[in-house]
Amino acid sequence: MRKVTVKLEMNVVMSVDEGVEISDVVNELDYQINDTTTSADILDTEITDFEVQDSK
Repeated sequence: MRKVTVKLEMNVVMSVDEGVEISDVVNELDYQINDTTTSADILDTEITDFEVQDSK
């Protein structure tokens, strides 16, 4: 089996309390990526970058 790294960009929509830094929330997100084909094992995941697109 070979090790493969894939860069994944995600959009996340959330409600955030006023006064909370978005970076604090993003840095503490719990996320899980699972292979449902059983043909691969996910060894590690990481959000490598984020950009605040809208803040109301």
